Amino acid sequence: MIHYLKDNNFWLITCLIAVLLPTCAKATPAFNTVNGYDVHGNKCPLPTYYAYPCPVLCVRDISLCPETVRPSCPTGQTYCVDGICRVSCPAGLVSKCACPGAPTLEGTVYQCLDNARVDVNNFNATIKKEEAEMTCASYLGLSNLTSWHSNPNQMMWGSCPTPDYGKLNFSEPIFIALYVFYGSCAFFLVFWTAYKNLREKIIRRYQMHEVVNDVYDITLDEKKEVSSEYSASKGSDRSTVDEANEMVIKAYKRDFIGLFVCFLFGLQTVGMVAYMIVITYDYYQDYYFFKGDAVVQSSTFIGMWYVFFIWFACVTIFKSRLPNFFRIQCPYEDGHYVQVERQEPSIIFSDEDDKIMAYVRYFESTAKHFFGLDVVVSTSPLKKTQTGTKYFIYQCTRYVYHPDTRLFQPHRFTLGETNGELAKLTMGLTSDEAMAREELVGPNFIEVYVPNIPMAVLREFASFFYIYQFTALWLFYYFAYWQVGIADTAVILVSAIVKVFVRLRSEIRIKRMAEFTDKIKILRDGSWKEVSTADLVPGDVFEVEEKNTCPCDAVVLTGNIVADESSLTGEPLPIRKFPLREGDPTDYDSVGSGKIHTLYAGTTISQAQRTEQNVPVMALVMNTGTATDKGELVKKILFPTRVSFVFDEQIKIVIMILLCCGLVCLALAIWLYTSGTSAWFYAMFAICQLVSPLLPAALVVGQSVAAGRLRKKNIFCVDLPRILMAGKVQLFCFDKTGTLTKEGLEFHGAKPILDVNNIVEQRAQNNQPEFDQHLEMMQDIPRLMQIGIATCHAVTILNGQFIGNPVDIEMFRSSQWKLHDEPESEDYIDTLSPPDTQQPASPVHVLKRFEFVHARMSMSVAVLDSHTNKVHIFVKGAYEKIRDLCNPASIPSDYDNVTSDLARHGCYVLSLAHRELDLEAIGGIEGFRHWNRDQMEENIDFCGLIIFKNQLKEDTRENILELKRGATRTIMITGDTALTGVYIARQCGMVQEGARVYLGDLDKSLGRIVWTDVDEPEIFSDVNVDEKLLNCDHTPCELAVTGKAFDWLCENNLIRKYLLDIRVFARMTPSGKVQCVQLHMERGITAMTGDGGNDCGALRAAHVGIAMSDAEASIVSPFSTSVRSVRSCVELIRQGRGALATSLTGYKYLIMYGQVMMMLKIFTFYFSVTMSQNVWIAIDVFITVLLTWAVSQSKAADNLAAQRPTARLLGPQTLASGMGIVAINWLFLISAFVMLFKQDWYRCNEFDSAAVDISKWWLLADNYEAEILALVCLFQFINNAAVFNFGYYFRRPFWRNYILVFLWLLYLAIVSYWMLGDPNRFGCLFRFNCGTKSVLERLGYTPPSTYIEDYNTPLGHNVMPVDFRWRLWGICIGNCLTALVYEKLIVIGPVHAYLARKYPVERLKIKK
Repeated sequence: MIHYLKDNNFWLITCLIAVLLPTCAKATPAFNTVNGYDVHGNKCPLPTYYAYPCPVLCVRDISLCPETVRPSCPTGQTYCVDGICRVSCPAGLVSKCACPGAPTLEGTVYQCLDNARVDVNNFNATIKKEEAEMTCASYLGLSNLTSWHSNPNQMMWGSCPTPDYGKLNFSEPIFIALYVFYGSCAFFLVFWTAYKNLREKIIRRYQMHEVVNDVYDITLDEKKEVSSEYSASKGSDRSTVDEANEMVIKAYKRDFIGLFVCFLFGLQTVGMVAYMIVITYDYYQDYYFFKGDAVVQSSTFIGMWYVFFIWFACVTIFKSRLPNFFRIQCPYEDGHYVQVERQEPSIIFSDEDDKIMAYVRYFESTAKHFFGLDVVVSTSPLKKTQTGTKYFIYQCTRYVYHPDTRLFQPHRFTLGETNGELAKLTMGLTSDEAMAREELVGPNFIEVYVPNIPMAVLREFASFFYIYQFTALWLFYYFAYWQVGIADTAVILVSAIVKVFVRLRSEIRIKRMAEFTDKIKILRDGSWKEVSTADLVPGDVFEVEEKNTCPCDAVVLTGNIVADESSLTGEPLPIRKFPLREGDPTDYDSVGSGKIHTLYAGTTISQAQRTEQNVPVMALVMNTGTATDKGELVKKILFPTRVSFVFDEQIKIVIMILLCCGLVCLALAIWLYTSGTSAWFYAMFAICQLVSPLLPAALVVGQSVAAGRLRKKNIFCVDLPRILMAGKVQLFCFDKTGTLTKEGLEFHGAKPILDVNNIVEQRAQNNQPEFDQHLEMMQDIPRLMQIGIATCHAVTILNGQFIGNPVDIEMFRSSQWKLHDEPESEDYIDTLSPPDTQQPASPVHVLKRFEFVHARMSMSVAVLDSHTNKVHIFVKGAYEKIRDLCNPASIPSDYDNVTSDLARHGCYVLSLAHRELDLEAIGGIEGFRHWNRDQMEENIDFCGLIIFKNQLKEDTRENILELKRGATRTIMITGDTALTGVYIARQCGMVQEGARVYLGDLDKSLGRIVWTDVDEPEIFSDVNVDEKLLNCDHTPCELAVTGKAFDWLCENNLIRKYLLDIRVFARMTPSGKVQCVQLHMERGITAMTGDGGNDCGALRAAHVGIAMSDAEASIVSPFSTSVRSVRSCVELIRQGRGALATSLTGYKYLIMYGQVMMMLKIFTFYFSVTMSQNVWIAIDVFITVLLTWAVSQSKAADNLAAQRPTARLLGPQTLASGMGIVAINWLFLISAFVMLFKQDWYRCNEFDSAAVDISKWWLLADNYEAEILALVCLFQFINNAAVFNFGYYFRRPFWRNYILVFLWLLYLAIVSYWMLGDPNRFGCLFRFNCGTKSVLERLGYTPPSTYIEDYNTPLGHNVMPVDFRWRLWGICIGNCLTALVYEKLIVIGPVHAYLARKYPVERLKIKK
């Protein structure tokens, strides 16, 4: 729960303000005289105290006890002086009449029975002792009884006198112990601080000359950097500032004196707890250690409580800096540890920034900076490698000291810039090279620390809010409120332990995912060796084996590999990987064009196939440990960026308001109730109840419940705070293929050029190419085109399953050709045969293949046709790209119209180009092997189109419309063509029905974007899109852009102008998708969904990313789902909104708990009453805890509303709800007391606090005032949960939360029974409508058979007349109904709707 109250310094200061008030005023009833006048204005007579307990008698002989109070024992036993019957009484027994702090009794003194009860007429509380003794003596038939003394004559009253331990001179053992203990705490801290400062000052002076000399030994740029560093540290720390990571690194060394003081500090911390236990124990021993002086003892406790709170608050707040406080700061060469300080990364979502919030942030940032809490601090041991290089481990990454820059940085090896350079690194490393590199990057192993259970528990409790809780509980234990203290402690411990085990389970899962070792063969010193994967370093060459997990990020050097990346990238199908080629000048990019060559750590090798005999499948290690993609993702999980919502920011103001309310309670306690230390205790109780310990948990409980519900829907979450973020999503970006449309495309035939089989002759004769008809059946397609369709792909077969790009798989499957398990010759990559029914049946052989690259939007293949012995080159790719690559003369004149028309009708169109090679002219097969990609893809001729149909999923349209109804803008970001994207956007309902769509594409000749009407491109070929957008209300329109247009808009800083008008972003590269998502994130909370693969970067970048992956624990994004449907996106937002609304509901309920408690406290202060212990336990344990849990069980609404839930704690709706319910509760409670004061039976029977010691709070509940206050407030405590249970737009209706409705009705029934029932066992347990047994009998009631402690009021009971009970019940039910109606009609009903229309809140204006 501390996660949402991290501002520890803020807490410390505000809590101290709350308790630092003087407590010196006198308390008196303010507005009425107790038992002054009856309802008719007549002066009240003195009351009769019914069943007053007589003081016990002490006698020299048991026979002197009057008959009614004489003890008796079974036959054969004797009554002993300690009040116990025995066969014989041993010597040395202490008399039961002995009194603490009084002289020892002389002789034998027995105690009579303590069961005498009398009615004291004309009871006067100021002389109650004298009146009671006189009346009791008369009842027992005795006279001339003396008060207690040590040597009675025959008998005496047994009431003990005030203990007399002598005069308190503050030199008693307890004070000596306190002086020594707290003095030692202060002395050693001051001594160590002075010693530490002196040592560090000497080190700074000694090192200053060396540092200045260092500055002159480096380059100009380095000199500037080091000079600024030196200036900042005054030549002392020699701190390293890593500007890239905003890290400050300081070295510290151990010191013997520091270790000793640190050990003492630990003992003193334990001693703080021990001394609090001692003084609490002394409270229950009648202040024995303080010679019976209650004021001094309680004042001492208050002082110790302050010290205890400040001590543990400092330990908690500064726990990360504490170890180095007891060490000496020094240069790196002398250091044993390094302290790393880093600005805490955070994402803050706040839809408002008013002056109050600005002041709070300023105060918070200033205070945190002053105390050094504006950075995250961690300490790591400073170690040395075998060669003496210093390093340390921070966030699982090794940071190495670089003497040239004097910086600690993770080391990165650059093995090569291009694919060709990397392809040459086939010889591996020598042992010396490997050792040197391992010293710099560390082992290839991500070590995740998971604490044992005791350490995990300690880590959980080492947070400020637990310190606040347990410090407050000391008040409960001390001030005779230990029953509730135990109950609250149990609740806190159980919830904390549950959190510990949930967190440990998550950390263990991450540890299993992150830590990996296995045996692997590597090429070291020119020979193959089997080593551990932990020994891999960048530059190593290792053998790739099937069924193994890839231990690092690597590039394929030889062989063909199929890798399953589902757990890392969310890619649903295994991916084929290809070796690098020597001489390839393409820059290596692991997430771009180099992805098809890259193996990622954590992925599974499904197939590793050799392409050369006696040459194993090899890969080159690129990155290890946390430098891998998997390592970066693991680091993000282990060290997540803090996500802060507006309620995280506003809760600081809320707590300040609540603490101000606590100060009001303190002032009222002093004025109305009591003075001195008692006022302080009551005010502190009020603060503890105003700022509920459950408050932080209430703000996050919704996300935990929602996570469980999402899991049932097969939506898995690895970052719970993102669930609440999903509830505020405004913009939802979708990939198209496999997300909006079905998983696979359907082959829809081909459209070749006329006489394509003779394309070479056509080109030689310069014939004008024309399109043939659309051929849907494969057997009708010309053979040359068939060869291209069957071979121009990278499909392979694994365990009888096709592996590769889904489009390639569909294309190859439709060709009906057969892929041989092994090529006919080692010179071939693949061998393929036509269907048996096709002639000629000669196979074809793939000689060379360049795989599809997003950056080029094409792939190419060289094929040897064994029938004609000709070599054909086929180039396949996006129709726009192939048009640019082909010879212009080979392009049909209607090419653009045909392709656009196909795309406009939802077809996925690829172009196929051809080139026939003369091997003899290029030096034969051997010469051809050295061709690069550019050589293969030049001088090609267009030969036809390959057409696929892209079908929508059945449920896509209804779910897209659901999102739009839910005020969520939907956007398509696809790699497909713009026209296909527009078609699908219209089909699924993204584009408004009837809206014109204008497509923007870059016209290089004009140097600008040209916007054309998708439906009538000839008529509207260059429209002014700005005018169209201005007229959008009259004629709806949408925009779509190509990837080139998007890039141009970004470069010219125009993209933000059109961003929220663009519905379809087409032909987007993976990096373009990331940039597009980031631009949307600037405008609002953005979600992204896709099926992994090229969507990985965008999924990671978005506020809310959901990967449609079969892997349950995919770490590519916060959410993943195996249900490949847009319904998962709707479900995520639905549950997110429900979770956010539930969190706010829990918050409001606990705030109302505090407000009702404050109201209750004010009334108890005024009347000097309280509720019984069992009522307090019922409220704090059963009602509040169970109803807080029940509120969270409300399920999300079935449909998305046209607005999002508020996240503002101080928003108008939240304030109206809370303040209105507070006003209603106040009015009805006041009405109940007004009605009470008009009752004849009550006036002149009012509770007189003068009759009791009000510091003994448990004696103050046996009266009408406390009874009515408790009953009315119980109804309010219970009903508040129901008031906030209304579903509104984001949760299901009131009655659908069955658990809450059941508890609400059950609790209302129980409290109604307490209020309406005659004296009974259940009601008497809580002191409702009950009394002393003899008084109940006198009133005509049958007392319950259970034990009832005597009432301490003169009336002896608090049984209300039946008619008054029903009227009071009516007021309470009216209170409940009024609150429910107010919330339903005013806060969330028609009144709110009217005000929302009249005074709309400014929100992001978007087209849905």
